[in-house]
Amino acid sequence: MNRRRNETQSTNRRASQSLWIEEHRRGQTTLDFAIGMSLFLSVLIFIFLFIPGLLSPFSAGVQEETVTTDRVADGLTMGMLGSPQQPYVLEEHCTQEFFAGNAPPSGCGYNSGGSAEERVGLNPARENVNVTIRGNATATAAADETLCWDGGSEELVEAGTGCGTILTTGGNPPTNNDASVTALRVVSLNGQDVTVRVVMW
Repeated sequence: MNRRRNETQSTNRRASQSLWIEEHRRGQTTLDFAIGMSLFLSVLIFIFLFIPGLLSPFSAGVQEETVTTDRVADGLTMGMLGSPQQPYVLEEHCTQEFFAGNAPPSGCGYNSGGSAEERVGLNPARENVNVTIRGNATATAAADETLCWDGGSEELVEAGTGCGTILTTGGNPPTNNDASVTALRVVSLNGQDVTVRVVMW
């Protein structure tokens, strides 16, 4: 009888333990799910915000183009199209031949090559450049237009039909929101103040 009572007590104990486990066992609640998803999304957002910052030093950007654009503008205005002894004073013959796309005459410092990029020492496969000389060739006080070298009268005129060498070379700069970098230099050409505009993209 004692043995039977012990078995009954043991069975009752197991049943009560099993009942206690069943009562206290629970599945995933809404709160658990919300905490887990918040943690997961926080880590995911951190990764998407942090990884580009790690990789940015290894990708070329606007800063590199800014340095290159300034180098091209300085090179053109301080020696390629004139004399290094007289920076910011362009020589008429060098300037005309550069914009005509011809080989450099004696005394001119730009490179020979077919494209504007090659003439200023850039790699045409990687970089695009547009060089334009703008200024006021009319009686209008605030005019700022692309200029042209008129070989007949040996002077700067407003670019249009019938003028000699239009003082612009290279591809057309982007007009939409594409990234481009511009450098401006004020120089003297044929005794007149003009602006050399270098655009890279």
